[in-house]
Amino acid sequence: MQRRKGKVRRLLVLLTVLIGMLLGGTALAAEFVSTEIYRLPAGEVITDDVYIAANTIYIDGTIDGDLIAVGNYVEISGIVTKDAIIAAAEINIRGAIQDDARLGAARIMISGTIGDDLLMAAGGGAGGFPFPIGRRTVEQGIRLGKSARIGGDVVLGAGEALVDGAIAGDLLAAAGSLVLAAEVAGAAQLDVEQLVVLDAARVAGTLRYTSAEQVPIPEAVATNVAFVAKAGERARSQPVNQFLDWLVRTVLIVAGFALLGWLVLRFAPGTLIRPAQTLAANPGRAVLSGGLIALLFMFLPLASALLIFLTFVFWGWLPGIILFLFLFALLAVIWYLSPLVTGLWLGWQVRRGLRRDLNDLVALLVGVALLVFLGRLPILGWFVYLVSFVLALGSLFMVRSKRDTQPLPVVDGE
Repeated sequence: MQRRKGKVRRLLVLLTVLIGMLLGGTALAAEFVSTEIYRLPAGEVITDDVYIAANTIYIDGTIDGDLIAVGNYVEISGIVTKDAIIAAAEINIRGAIQDDARLGAARIMISGTIGDDLLMAAGGGAGGFPFPIGRRTVEQGIRLGKSARIGGDVVLGAGEALVDGAIAGDLLAAAGSLVLAAEVAGAAQLDVEQLVVLDAARVAGTLRYTSAEQVPIPEAVATNVAFVAKAGERARSQPVNQFLDWLVRTVLIVAGFALLGWLVLRFAPGTLIRPAQTLAANPGRAVLSGGLIALLFMFLPLASALLIFLTFVFWGWLPGIILFLFLFALLAVIWYLSPLVTGLWLGWQVRRGLRRDLNDLVALLVGVALLVFLGRLPILGWFVYLVSFVLALGSLFMVRSKRDTQPLPVVDGE
């Protein structure tokens, strides 16, 4: 187990080194670190570029150079004198990055100083949900605190964002929901679903925002305010139109799954029937297996990126593209098959409860329709899809791991 962890860490370090060399022409003289927990103590100075791959990273001292870091949790309470490129589940900047910062995480918190431009992207937020990483629970979104100071432009993308502090340049944001309380010395361009502008906000240039509906902007916030309505939002503003729009989209999703399910049952019935039978026989074990595999899926994007990048470096662009297409297709197949597997199993439960003689195709349509309608409900929908994915994933794994396969039942209704 330790050997495997060591190999993964070495791959992470190799990737960060190569990225650093490609992005900035970084000199070969640099410090490379691969460990479980990395901490640069307060008062300690590294006069070199630093590349770190670790589970948890604390920078309390000073890095006189660039920092490239990959981990689960990265916290900077010290100083980075040049650029910082960080990818993690959670990033917390309390200290100072004296040049540009490029950050990617599920949650980003900044209460310190960025000397120049800040580019950051965070997932989740509006419609997202907390998820565990190790011993931490990550709340998704971006928080630019009141004490944050940005010396250049800010570009951000997130499900949910709070932007406070002082920004010396322009603000460009795309978010599901955004709360603006910052002092922006330049212009602000916002593309959001929901926008709240607090009285403390100040925009020296033009405040231009695109959203579902016009929101009240305090007079002191900006001299020039421009609102651009999203296409079709007015037509959907009425409750009846909103419901009709929801219903049409839901029916289209059901129709798509129905067509896909018919094709699979027609030409490869075992792809759905065996996992559904396994799920019906042992749903508890399917939940356990699917949950464990789903946790491993959190690391799949990073592992895939590493594998594709190393394939490209050592064997060329064509094998890299082929590997990318294969991994993408594999993930797509699992994702699109999961509602069909769970839907067929759910249709069988409905058939048993109604005591009706429904063939497998009709049972599939009933189960998928029920699953899609529940999955389209506000707040509850994401949980329905998550449970469906975990159940299907577990049953697919259990079928794959069985040594003695059962004969296929006859698919009726063909």
